[in-house]
Amino acid sequence: MEALSPEFRFDIKSLEAKFQKITSRVEKRSLDVEMIREKIISSSISVQRIDPKMEKNKVEFLASDSSLAKRELRYFALWGLHTVTLRAAFDKKRHKDPLAHGSINYRNLMYNSYLDLDAFTPWQSIEDRANLIRVQKEYKSLIESSRELKSEGLEIDYILLDGSIYTTMKRLNEERYKAYKEHHRTIEAAKELLEEGKVVGMVEDSHDTDISVKMGLDMTNLSLFDIILDEGEFIVDRKKNINVCYIKLPAKTLNYTPSRKSKPVTVRWEFPYPDFECDLNTLTHIWMLEDDLVHPQIYPLRICDYLTRRLKVGGILDKVVAESDLDLRYRDSREA
Repeated sequence: MEALSPEFRFDIKSLEAKFQKITSRVEKRSLDVEMIREKIISSSISVQRIDPKMEKNKVEFLASDSSLAKRELRYFALWGLHTVTLRAAFDKKRHKDPLAHGSINYRNLMYNSYLDLDAFTPWQSIEDRANLIRVQKEYKSLIESSRELKSEGLEIDYILLDGSIYTTMKRLNEERYKAYKEHHRTIEAAKELLEEGKVVGMVEDSHDTDISVKMGLDMTNLSLFDIILDEGEFIVDRKKNINVCYIKLPAKTLNYTPSRKSKPVTVRWEFPYPDFECDLNTLTHIWMLEDDLVHPQIYPLRICDYLTRRLKVGGILDKVVAESDLDLRYRDSREA
């Protein structure tokens, strides 16, 4: 050990050795793509091709996203949630973008904004319960908005969810969640939503590794299929009643790079109902016509994500704490 002083030092030689070690581990590997592809196919996962097209002149979407914040205080904990639902009609025509300079293929953009604040009672397991609250409130807001539009004579074609439906339902079935009072309400909201119409989950980023591990690889499923699929191909991993699709979407022209196309992008989209292939073709067609950005989700979901963050829920909770002069946690009330 060394005598403590302002001249703090660390072992630079040891750091350099560890740097060299990890660099050799994460360097780009050479994989036998054909061998892995044959192994995938022989494991009863078939490789199929998308046929991007729309059978209707107009497609109605209802999408949702939410932003949640928590504050732990001396005697209890608070949570705040901002959820936005967005209705958008895709019709291939160009319309003025209501949020920025330019045009989009969507019209009749309308939204509902839901803000909710409450305390955790009792104060326990707030991370797990916060997730249950977020899912329940998001699903209930979609149900409410869907029924509002139906009462006005509008039928929604697709309800879009941000994230994995399969992962959410899997977590809801874990024993640790069943002990919380929020669990039953969340399960009921999920069942109700799936009965409301065609629900599609669009995952922004997936870290599942179950298929790649079976192939003897240490990478995510998304990375695996990005390597072995050709442009326009997809596979279906059927998990109970949910069709988890990994799709290698083709390159497309972007409006800010007219001289060249984007790279193909592999995405994970989920359909919790059978006979979804026509819907997959419709959504890939719409994705390919969106020329503003390469992203695994289409415009309505991306805008919901943007709108939820227009309201800073954490700031609202801080205002509640300040104006009510609530006692902070001991670690937050130290003075120096």
